[in-house]
Amino acid sequence: MNTTMAAEAVRYEARDDVAFLTLDAPPVNVLSGAIMLALAEGVERAQADRSLKALVLQSATRAFSAGADVGEHRPEEAPAMIATFSRLFSALGTLELPVVMAVDGSALGAGFELVMMADVLLATERSTFGQPEIRLGFFAPVGVALLPARIGLARAIEVTSTGRTYTAAEMQAMGLVSRVMPEAELPAALDKVLGDLRRASPLVLRMNVRLSRALLGRPFEEARLEAERVFLGELMATEDVREGIASFFEKRRPDWKNR
Repeated sequence: MNTTMAAEAVRYEARDDVAFLTLDAPPVNVLSGAIMLALAEGVERAQADRSLKALVLQSATRAFSAGADVGEHRPEEAPAMIATFSRLFSALGTLELPVVMAVDGSALGAGFELVMMADVLLATERSTFGQPEIRLGFFAPVGVALLPARIGLARAIEVTSTGRTYTAAEMQAMGLVSRVMPEAELPAALDKVLGDLRRASPLVLRMNVRLSRALLGRPFEEARLEAERVFLGELMATEDVREGIASFFEKRRPDWKNR
């Protein structure tokens, strides 16, 4: 797939303080290197827009994503594929916005690795998840690097080593999926999450997300002291913290200045 086709398969739209990335590569959103590059560019674009409050990743097809292009896993092609893969997941891992994903259908292989990056993962009852690469002689880089932290080591090894497919309810029980619902309720559930996120100051929201990602895994005392340093040294210097306090006492919605 060339760059033009990939750009058409990944639509970017910013509206009402939220960036939407929509996968539209029928029939099952196979993630070629070109599509992963287009996704990475979309995430980077969202990162650069300081007015945004969230990034949504969704699909316009009957699957969220069936995974990466197996043909690009050949040893002679793997370095180029991994370079775009790395750029995409680095962009998602350092994004200072909540990532909301809406899944209706299958999220397998690299598609499953993609949904691991969600902060809020909404899934319909018919959605399925799995890491089948092991059956083709591969392992999943994000699956082994991140999934243990998301669902626990033993379950992560089971998921990445068996290659089996799991239901949305099973993934919710493991703690990866936030909410499971009938297909017809997915748009309303997404709107509800975004409505909550839109109430926050974009500046403070980014500060909150940035710290949460940076402090993950650090010893509690070290992490707490760093959070307190930012709270006093950065947050207290913003106009938005004063606006938030004023709006509370004046019983009105805050008018965020984003500074």
